[in-house]
Amino acid sequence: MRIGELAESVGLPTSTIRFYEQKGLMPAADRTAKGYRKYDSQSVERLKMIKFATSLGFSLDDLPGLFASGEGLDHQQVMSHLRDRASEINHLLKTLSRQKAQMEHLMQRLGELWEQGHCMNACELDGLLSELSLKA
Repeated sequence: MRIGELAESVGLPTSTIRFYEQKGLMPAADRTAKGYRKYDSQSVERLKMIKFATSLGFSLDDLPGLFASGEGLDHQQVMSHLRDRASEINHLLKTLSRQKAQMEHLMQRLGELWEQGHCMNACELDGLLSELSLKA
């Protein structure tokens, strides 16, 4: 199949497929006599794996380590990357949870002040920010 057909089958632009080839994420495509790229079902599978990995938050720079020297995946590397990514996600969730709690506290305090007809001055804001950072 040609690059346009491949792109349509996996839902990616042709420019992305060319970029993946340049980055070494996809093996260089065979060429027809007229110079058109020619792909097979393994190319479809590789692109699906790349799409899946990036949907989990892996960067393109992470991906070469996931592919073994052949066409398959290096299972140990995959598990290692998945554990690392899960750890990153847990850290992000904790950070976001803390930020959400701080924001809710700030919104409550601002709402109370505004109901009283007051604005928060710089000194009060500084105190509130110090209070919020102590709770972190």
